[in-house]
Amino acid sequence: MGLVKKFLNRLGSDGALMILHLTIKFLTGINVINLYNAVVLRKYTIATSCDISTCLPRDTELPHPVGIVIGHNVEIGSNVLIRQNVTLGRSEPDPDAGYPTIADNASIGAGTVVLGDINLGEGCTTGANSVVIDDVSPHATVVGVPAQEK
Repeated sequence: MGLVKKFLNRLGSDGALMILHLTIKFLTGINVINLYNAVVLRKYTIATSCDISTCLPRDTELPHPVGIVIGHNVEIGSNVLIRQNVTLGRSEPDPDAGYPTIADNASIGAGTVVLGDINLGEGCTTGANSVVIDDVSPHATVVGVPAQEK
């Protein structure tokens, strides 16, 4: 089934809400379909409580935008996947403390904490609930507390 045909089928079944979702996705790059599903289909009450203080690239993916904290000087590359309850920021209250730099195509697992002047290399992956305190090599996978390469 072609992309246009899929779109027209969804438009017929979901109507205005799907148009709203696709417009938000196009303009901001944030996929809000999970919120749409929770509110419309499952009748749950949800609160995202995210604190994102920096502009995210258009292709940043937030599949479950809940509890995400991103400091204002964090640098995020393109095509980065950030899961729920991730914290990216400085390690000290000192205004001159460094912020993380996330390279292109990185995947940050749920509950991961990345604090300080740390570089996550291109295509790297952090496991769920990892605490990253050192730089991560490109295309590496790190897990644990503190995070170690596997």
